[in-house]
Amino acid sequence: MRIVCIDGEAQYRDIVMRDVGEPLAAAGHQFDWFEESFADRDATIARAAGYDALYVVGDQGPVPAGLMDANPQLSLVSFVGTGARRFVAMDEASRNEVTVTNVPDFASQSVAEHALALMFAAARRIVEGDRLIREGRWEKNQGLKLAGRTLGVVGAGAIGARLIAMARGVGMDVVYWSRTPDADRDARLGARRVELAELFATSDVVSLHLTHTPETDGIITRELLTSMPDGAIFVNTARAELVDVDALAERIASGALFGAGIDVFVEEPPQPGGLPPVESNTILSAHVGFHTDEADDVFRIAGENILAFAAGAPVNVIV
Repeated sequence: MRIVCIDGEAQYRDIVMRDVGEPLAAAGHQFDWFEESFADRDATIARAAGYDALYVVGDQGPVPAGLMDANPQLSLVSFVGTGARRFVAMDEASRNEVTVTNVPDFASQSVAEHALALMFAAARRIVEGDRLIREGRWEKNQGLKLAGRTLGVVGAGAIGARLIAMARGVGMDVVYWSRTPDADRDARLGARRVELAELFATSDVVSLHLTHTPETDGIITRELLTSMPDGAIFVNTARAELVDVDALAERIASGALFGAGIDVFVEEPPQPGGLPPVESNTILSAHVGFHTDEADDVFRIAGENILAFAAGAPVNVIV
């Protein structure tokens, strides 16, 4: 097979060439790496010509619409990460009989730790305190103790389950929501499943850990956000598209929330003019929840998906 990565980034080159390029070459495949933006649709479509598979890093935005239509020789898109539906048009892939694979669980512990870090940073006003000291102001603003407070976890998959365990370890009471009740899961997690309305209305901290699908798009509505207690904390390390972002921005701007931790944005990078003000105790990070040395296995696993597909036994298939 001939495989191309069009949206490569210099920071990933060495690890991808070692963990993906070398194994593919050893198996008799060709792997070409380019560091180009997907923003130029025509150039991207032309670059994909003649290749059998795309290896998509995803940091440069979605695969341009029409790329698979224009390159009928493509048979595989291997996405580096979990949220392939955000970056690859599934209807276009299905129409062209292109298999799309992802890496379903590569950084659960890393993302859960990042969510916990954002939670603590908001509760103890870490970023605000750092800014004040750098401005020469010695002000001791009041924080929140998390032990004894209620954490509501939206989504009890691998990431949510790890966060529940860590939050219980620091003394928080935990409730969670998932689409299906499961008494065995309640016992296993040591947490109680509640409906979304109860979770938002009763939790001191809410943390999102859902996959973004057509069914979960906008699931966190204005009504749910408005129902959060005054002085609560909101954390999102999942996907921005889960949330009514306008309602969240209003909730933050009003001062009703004690703080928020946001790792994901509808537009990445976001436009500076649309960001919460620094005094809002909102901690922002650049979609780095997964970004640890251990989680770099995501690149290798996406390469192994290509090898499995080439061998006629595809794994981690989305469509």
